[in-house]
Amino acid sequence: MPRKLFLFILGIVVMTAVLQASFTKKDIKVHQLANGLKIIFFEDHKIPSISYYTFFRVGSRNERPGLTGVSHFIEHMMFNGTKKFGPGEFDRVMEFYGGANNAYTSDDMTAYTDWFPPHALEKMVEMEADRMQGLIFDPEVFESERGVIASERRMGVENNNEAILQENVRATAIMAHPYHWDVIGWMSDILSWRRDEVIEYYRTYYAPNNAVLVVVGDFDSQKTLELIKKYYSGIPAQTPPPPVTTEEPPQMGRKEVVIKKEAQTPSFMVVYHAPRCQDPDFFVLSVLEKPLLSGESSRLYRRLVRDEQLAISVYGGVEEKIDPYLFSISVKPRPGVDLDRIEKIIDEELNKIIEQGITEQEYQKALNIVRSDFYYSLQTNSGKANLLGASELLFGSYENLFTIVDRYSRVKREDIPVVAKKYFHELNKTVGKLIPQGGN
Repeated sequence: MPRKLFLFILGIVVMTAVLQASFTKKDIKVHQLANGLKIIFFEDHKIPSISYYTFFRVGSRNERPGLTGVSHFIEHMMFNGTKKFGPGEFDRVMEFYGGANNAYTSDDMTAYTDWFPPHALEKMVEMEADRMQGLIFDPEVFESERGVIASERRMGVENNNEAILQENVRATAIMAHPYHWDVIGWMSDILSWRRDEVIEYYRTYYAPNNAVLVVVGDFDSQKTLELIKKYYSGIPAQTPPPPVTTEEPPQMGRKEVVIKKEAQTPSFMVVYHAPRCQDPDFFVLSVLEKPLLSGESSRLYRRLVRDEQLAISVYGGVEEKIDPYLFSISVKPRPGVDLDRIEKIIDEELNKIIEQGITEQEYQKALNIVRSDFYYSLQTNSGKANLLGASELLFGSYENLFTIVDRYSRVKREDIPVVAKKYFHELNKTVGKLIPQGGN
């Protein structure tokens, strides 16, 4: 075995052993308030810092036409004031205590992420509980933030050729399910949101019975639970949000999106319908994406970038989603290349996997990457908090976090061509091409 590979594997083994010894399921403490708020604690006193994460079961998946993008908009509004703490006050108090905060919205969830020293804990609990129920949606601020979101869409999507292609391919591949639209939403909806509808959406989804609170770091569980009860217990539960029941029907044939617009270089992508993250096939595809797409040694990088010099980069893979989503392959072609040739090469490499599978070396390397990425993300309090909350929402319970590596380890090399054949075929395929204006 080459020395570098041996040291890499040894490092994974050591890191795995250390984390397994210090972060185990039995060390997690779970509570639930009468109003439905679920609380997950993990004490770690090595560093005088606390990660305080609030997850809401709401994302673009829960939206409807006319209100697309509203989950992301409310994320912005959460920093714009309550009756108790005015606009910008949350950030100012956080900075005063030496902390930091952020947030993100995805298709399946919205998360608020706080990091601060232990002495700030009660103030942070108070402020987070306050904005769970008390946003004022000041009309002037509402309109100002609407403009911010519209500008974000113009810059991030409409003036970004790769993003506009991705949006169009996604909307073409997914017809029925709310994954049809991106988190940012459609511009016409952004410009048309009504304040009363947004407030009703907030009240429906920003309820304790639709939230999970994760606290990791240097704190005392019992004292912190009392603080949480003090500030959150008075927040009433709401009627549970309506479930997402729409299922995407099977695709019945190859689809193609062609966009012609002003651009310096073309863009290309291909997507295939893929399973939800709890499906065993998801783990097989996640292993497969490593030899196919990860790094300069991957098959598509070698073929498209290094050998035939048709592209500058290639990336993609399968994403963790509550419902079935997509396996994507995105290519940044060189100017003037034949996009049909790129598609043909991708087809050839996928067919090789279907017919021959992957090598033992590729298989072991893929599992090493999976383990390395997983344990690396658990090295910090914030990484632990994020994964505990994401596992609770995506996989049904935080407990599944502690079996993820085992589920990957159960993937056999011989499973890969079988699963690849199941998903990588013409009837399940959507191709997207962005051709610089004037191209053919």
